[in-house]
Amino acid sequence: MRKPSTPIDDCLRPHGTILRTLAEGLYEAALPNGKPVISHLSKELAANPPPLPEGTVVLLEISPFDLDRARIAAVIA
Repeated sequence: MRKPSTPIDDCLRPHGTILRTLAEGLYEAALPNGKPVISHLSKELAANPPPLPEGTVVLLEISPFDLDRARIAAVIA
């Protein structure tokens, strides 16, 4: 029997800083501890992608099962 997918409430939600753009909708972001993670835009942001230059602070969502990838949920500053 398959386990259900992780609910969104179980994810980690740290702030991160954009380090560089890797491809359209794909970014490298740094966590508060300095660890880089590969990040992609959420569906809501991908519909109308905001400009994310280096240094932009974003809200990330990270699954507890894969701490090397994140979703950009919102732009903070």
